Amino acid sequence: MQLIDIKGVGDKTLLKLHKLGINTIDELVRFMPKFYFDMTHESDLNTCAHGDYVLLQGQIIKKNKVAYIRRGFTLFKCTLLVQCQKVVLSWYNLPYVSSQIELNNEYVFWGKISKKDGLSISNPSFETIDNIKRLQGIVPIYPLKGEIGQQQFRNYISCALEKGNFYSPIDEFDSMSLLQAFKFIHFPTSMDQMRLGKDRYNLEDLITQYIAYRTNKNSLNNLKQRKYTLPLSSIDSNISSLPFELTQTQKTALKEIIEDLKGKERTNRMLLGDVGSGKTVVALLTCLYVIKCGYQCAIMVPTEILANQHFINAKKILANANINIALLTSSTDASAKKQILKDLKDGSINLIIGTHAILGSKVEFNNLAYIIIDELHKFGVKQKGTLEEKARNCDVLSMSATPIPRAIALTIYGDLQISRLENREGTSKITTHILGDNKIEGMYDFIKERVHQNEQAYIVCPLVLDSEGMEVYSAKMLYFELTHDQMKNEKVGLIYGSMKDSEKAKVMSDFYERKIDVLIATSVIEVGIDSQYASIMAVLNADRFGLATLHQLRGRIGRKAGLRSYCFLHTSNSQENVRLNALTKYKDGHSIAEFDASIRGFGDFLGMKQSGGSFKGDSIITKELIQRSKSIADKLLSQGCFDIHLLVNMDYYLEKLRNISLN
Repeated sequence: MQLIDIKGVGDKTLLKLHKLGINTIDELVRFMPKFYFDMTHESDLNTCAHGDYVLLQGQIIKKNKVAYIRRGFTLFKCTLLVQCQKVVLSWYNLPYVSSQIELNNEYVFWGKISKKDGLSISNPSFETIDNIKRLQGIVPIYPLKGEIGQQQFRNYISCALEKGNFYSPIDEFDSMSLLQAFKFIHFPTSMDQMRLGKDRYNLEDLITQYIAYRTNKNSLNNLKQRKYTLPLSSIDSNISSLPFELTQTQKTALKEIIEDLKGKERTNRMLLGDVGSGKTVVALLTCLYVIKCGYQCAIMVPTEILANQHFINAKKILANANINIALLTSSTDASAKKQILKDLKDGSINLIIGTHAILGSKVEFNNLAYIIIDELHKFGVKQKGTLEEKARNCDVLSMSATPIPRAIALTIYGDLQISRLENREGTSKITTHILGDNKIEGMYDFIKERVHQNEQAYIVCPLVLDSEGMEVYSAKMLYFELTHDQMKNEKVGLIYGSMKDSEKAKVMSDFYERKIDVLIATSVIEVGIDSQYASIMAVLNADRFGLATLHQLRGRIGRKAGLRSYCFLHTSNSQENVRLNALTKYKDGHSIAEFDASIRGFGDFLGMKQSGGSFKGDSIITKELIQRSKSIADKLLSQGCFDIHLLVNMDYYLEKLRNISLN
């Protein structure tokens, strides 16, 4: 069956479908609704927001004549009385609607509400209350870009499902067939039924992705092309020279990573640990091991502040190792960069630490074997893959306090190993509070009190400058207000991402030297900042930040043993915030990451996106669904005669996954 065989689809409609990316029957039924509208109950005008779709039942109390604005443009208006409020209804270029609307009669209307200059709806659908056929039940809304009407599109899908063949090999492993899933998705009788259909569809898609992922990965030469012959004891003297003793979990992680390096297959491991748990030390010691085996290493970090901090730490920790370490960022001057590129290419540099700058096309290595990506959640899948492409079959170590959903999913699949470091001592000394607008002044007083006790504080805002229409705090405005009012007698500083690097460096230097006690900032301080005297982290409009960012910001405090620290998360939302409450419950990054994935879903974790998320009213990709998809996929793959191309979208995923990092 082809699209042209569907009733009502002619050449013009076919072109419109093509514009929407629909070229086949299968693409038509897999064109998912953007959201669903529940027409089983009337909307509440008092709680609906501007731009929401609403279902209203009321009486027409005023009917205007059709206005002929100009040639080819008409306007018909009437007024609806509903819930003791008046709503103006307008139809453009639909003059015949005037004959269908009777004064004083009652109707059901559906459309997008505008709350600008009163309540109004443009071109609403409607039916009389005694003859409701369309405006009832659960109605899917598709992203059709105005090309095709919603009802017309649903008719096309109905015809396709009636006449098409949608058998799937996965039907044998589930009580619901793929055809039934499509019916539940496009024509649900309840939201629960829609979710059941979406779960079955997601299961199909996950299995297809996983089989494509496994097929592509098996086709790669995943065996080592480099040999690490030295024993772990080859770096014992360097470990002994450290000014501190490694913790037991650091020793275990170091052993696990080097065992991976010495193994037959490429290393793909994540070093998981909160801020201050000692990830950097472990990472640098593994770099030293690789360098002693005769290879180059690269560490990529998301910010220049963090790159500089790693570079300084590397110089200290590996001071007696007799290796050449270089720093490459966008601020590296042209002559220094030219020399670094030359030394990397001829192998003179053993370890390069840098930001996205090391992804540049002119950056070439002599014998890169080992890559470390710090703060993994700050990099895209493509960026990670770009660095890996600079060395054939390189070993990869990722580091994070809050692993992204994609990383968690890969651990479920068994394709990403994890080494965990114990939490630092200061974590238990941090108390997290959620506070509303009425507590802000008290928080400022508390900050001043702690500052007078020789401590420091951060105040983080979501914006640099005020933005029209956004009622949120901005760093520059807050700095102006506090330095002229509540904190005019305190030493207050300001830092944000778009400042010149020299200016940022000066601010941070002043903060470390105690010339600044209160630092107002954006999330630029999320990583790479370390002050032993910082005891307060205040995040304004915290509900505008992701959980990973909030946890990282909280990690800027509590870094001095015995110093009681406080994290204040401000929100103007008077209702309970499930996400922020999680930060008062969970102290470690991995628990927070798993909680975040459980409420947002795992998203397109095998594709280009690495975050979670789903459409409004949609089901989400859960941990349980991933586990089930893997179980079924393994059974299918174990059937030697199984043709993977029987699964729709298999060729698409095979091609897509060839172009991204599979680690």
